[in-house]
Amino acid sequence: MDLIIGYFQILLLLSIPQAYVHLRFTLAIWRFKPSLFERKIVLFGVLSSILVDLDILHIQPLIHLVSYFILTLIIFYWLFRSFGYKKIIILYFSFSILVMLVELTCAMLIEVIYGLDPHKDMFLNHLPRLLSVFMPVFLLLYFLSRYMEKRRFRFFRQLYQYLLNLNQTRMKVILILTFFQTFLLGVLFVIRNENKNGYTDTTFKFLIYFLVCLTFCAFFFTLRLLVRTQKEAVRQTQDVYVSELGKMLTSIRGQRHDFLNHVQVMSSMLKMNKLDRLKVYMDEIVTEAHTFSEILFHSSPALAAFIQAKMEIAITRNISFTYDIPQGLDIEASIKSIDMVKIMGNLVDNAFDESDTLPSERRFVHLSIQVVAGQMQIGVRNQGRLLSETEIRKLTLPGYTTKKSGHSGLGLAIVQERVQHYKGFMVIDSCKENGTTIQVTLPHRNSVA
Repeated sequence: MDLIIGYFQILLLLSIPQAYVHLRFTLAIWRFKPSLFERKIVLFGVLSSILVDLDILHIQPLIHLVSYFILTLIIFYWLFRSFGYKKIIILYFSFSILVMLVELTCAMLIEVIYGLDPHKDMFLNHLPRLLSVFMPVFLLLYFLSRYMEKRRFRFFRQLYQYLLNLNQTRMKVILILTFFQTFLLGVLFVIRNENKNGYTDTTFKFLIYFLVCLTFCAFFFTLRLLVRTQKEAVRQTQDVYVSELGKMLTSIRGQRHDFLNHVQVMSSMLKMNKLDRLKVYMDEIVTEAHTFSEILFHSSPALAAFIQAKMEIAITRNISFTYDIPQGLDIEASIKSIDMVKIMGNLVDNAFDESDTLPSERRFVHLSIQVVAGQMQIGVRNQGRLLSETEIRKLTLPGYTTKKSGHSGLGLAIVQERVQHYKGFMVIDSCKENGTTIQVTLPHRNSVA
């Protein structure tokens, strides 16, 4: 009878509140709005607690720990299967790590405050002391979940999008190793406090060695991932750089071909004595040639190639592309050429994509670069639909896009990362009068020559 009463006390006062607040806090971290899933959270707390705690007083804690994770995973999948397996994995791993961290923290507090070694006998003999430590932690997690549900934490949203779109095998390995490290710490803690139940020093030492090996493996894969990420970033930037140079060369070849056509047309007009039309035609050619030649002699070859390529693209897409760039601007004093191409390329490409959705008479994109008070400002302005404050805040999130399909949503996230690398900042403004303007500000060591 005492065991039954003890079981229900543990169930109602400890297990159900624990499962409830842990899941609620996990959902709040990843911006899932726990209030929308309140019934499922309560149901998870009740079902998992009833099934898991059936054996808590009768079997070894290590076996109970393993059965806990298996049963809660089954219940979690059953309740949230509509989320899809990726979201379920992220949520359940987060939930499991939170459970273990809270358990270890509370066990440490019990040992420090009451001088008691945490073990399963505490559930029957020291339940009030147990609750005096766990309950404040539960209340803290509950109110934190309420607070986080109402606030916007960009870091967690960006981290969630990153994990959701994770394709790197090495990063997955690191996350799995980290989870097993946390799990193994929990196992070591259980063995430490239950060594009188048959666990030997050899078992404990073996797990310590295994944990050390996992730590070194995680460290090794982390280093490899950092090296590969750096190489990949350089490769992607070089690809963009080479692509822009290739477009410029193609443009020059095209101009050579166009030049022959222009000569033939002017020759025909001259033979037909249509001098007025010949003058108009020649003025148009001179204006176009002056526009192209102006940028070709800029002090930055990379910038010249970039502008040349984008002008050719703008012509083919019927977009009015203008620019305002000082001739003697030393861009390399603020930013590497490859990073400049990456930043401006993404900004201009986004502006072109938005312009494609407009009638031809409204397709306008303007690029400006200027130095003001020791800072270089890169601005791209285009016409288009008015962006809301919510959309503006989300634009730099990896994977977020306002376009319909066929886009990764990584362009502005890449720009933001490069801007932060140079200790600059980016401002996005959208209004009916001026359209959408994105301005990047970077520290500049030199002034305009």
